[in-house]
Amino acid sequence: MRKLILSMQVTLDGYVEGPNGDMSWMQTDNDNEWDDMFENLQSVDLFLVGAGMWTGYRDYWKQALADPNFSADEVKYAKLAEKTRHIVFSKTLKDAGWENASINNGDLATEVKKLKEQPGKDIMTFGGASFAVSLVDSGLIDEYRLTINPAILGGGKSFFHHLKNNHKLQLANVNKIGQLVTLTYKQLS
Repeated sequence: MRKLILSMQVTLDGYVEGPNGDMSWMQTDNDNEWDDMFENLQSVDLFLVGAGMWTGYRDYWKQALADPNFSADEVKYAKLAEKTRHIVFSKTLKDAGWENASINNGDLATEVKKLKEQPGKDIMTFGGASFAVSLVDSGLIDEYRLTINPAILGGGKSFFHHLKNNHKLQLANVNKIGQLVTLTYKQLS
């Protein structure tokens, strides 16, 4: 069975966005972090994305393919994203707007279970936060990769605040990358 991996950037106090969508706290363009991410993505052949995040994600990475002002690592990821299959979970979107993506408007838990049973490599999701919480509370996440940024916001969009269920995890790895720490946890049955 394929593994579903949740990869999220969070602050030390568990926020994924600051007030008014502020993302300035997130450390970006760290070569070591990019190298770690590309290594982890070798085991992935499918991305799941929520509708709330999809349009901004798609537009940003499509722009990276055409704009020479993006970093080499951003372009490398954009090329990987362009050739990797994406499934966007949405009840309202009709067209994903990218050849590598399709819309799934079925029941989230049922559809993700079907995807996990199909042959292939691992599946990864980056969120957004509401979509990730739905996956977590449905018991669908097998592995959590939380990259802790050295910031305390005290407010914004919390990843953990909206969870409804308890989840027992086991620490599988700790990886320090400059000022960042990635904690990898496995879901216990």
